Amino acid sequence: MLKLKQGNRLISLTVVLLGLALTPAAFAGDKEDVLDFVKKYADLENDLAEQAKLIRSDRVMITNVRQSDQAKNLEIQLASRKANETVAGGKAKFITTVESPQVAIYGNVAVASFMRIFSVYPHAKAPIQTDPTWVTLVLVKDGGAWGIAHTHVSAITAN
Repeated sequence: MLKLKQGNRLISLTVVLLGLALTPAAFAGDKEDVLDFVKKYADLENDLAEQAKLIRSDRVMITNVRQSDQAKNLEIQLASRKANETVAGGKAKFITTVESPQVAIYGNVAVASFMRIFSVYPHAKAPIQTDPTWVTLVLVKDGGAWGIAHTHVSAITAN
């Protein structure tokens, strides 16, 4: 009986130590996944409906206003984009640059912070490069997939 208890303790200790040893590797993989997710999010700026699939329905977005209704936010973005295309006579192309991304993982929650720059190529007009902004995304991993639960966008101002 004593050998059985020692064996169970040894197995338990081995499982715990193995779990601790593999945890940094799991988080490292998650960090790469989050960086890939941020790049995909940025690259989908030309397809807002597809980009919205990366966003949770309960997402809160803070820019110059706070929006907590993701469906309404998407409706506004799509309508604004369509109105701009009508005025310009065609679609604009958006290229999003993500600079200096930083990612922190907290279990099934990740915080990604980066500088974002839009390069916009309006239909039949000169290109526009927007001023850089700080973007912070809070992601939640649910069912093995990351989704954006919170977005905060702030202008970068000089000190």
